[in-house]
Amino acid sequence: MPSIAVTRQYEAIYILRPDSAEEQVETTVNKYRQIITNFGGTVEKIDRWERRKLAYEIEGFTEGIYIVTEFSGESRTETELRRNFQISEDQIRYMIVKRDEGEVAAQAARAAAVPTVAPTPAPAPAPVVAAVEAPVAEVTAAPVEAIADEETQAPVATEAVSEEGAATTEA
Repeated sequence: MPSIAVTRQYEAIYILRPDSAEEQVETTVNKYRQIITNFGGTVEKIDRWERRKLAYEIEGFTEGIYIVTEFSGESRTETELRRNFQISEDQIRYMIVKRDEGEVAAQAARAAAVPTVAPTPAPAPAPVVAAVEAPVAEVTAAPVEAIADEETQAPVATEAVSEEGAATTEA
């Protein structure tokens, strides 16, 4: 019975030695890209994260050059890439994960939904107006006289305590 080849989305992350020369890094990346294409896969994207600090020491290194490769292929493509990672001394760590189909579809939908509109220019800043010093007007305070008119003032209630201890209010 013939087998059905299923193409899946993968992500390979590998860390190269930090003492690798630029030419050696490019050669290694091209080597793994060639392995993917030779076994029927297609490389969608390769991200190079440059030199970064490792979470912990690996093979005596505290830094590494991170490479992230997104590709699609059959299971035999992933198996061959994994086999090459295991026998190669180019990298100090690797990991290949199968990407979630829902995540891949959501990323494609987001990419298709993004409108390609030219950015609007930023508004020009408002012109700065120089502050003009105005003469300060003299303020003269007129004396306020207290008006003591007994008719306008309300009587103040006072409380008195009688000898029996009862409080009485007087107006």
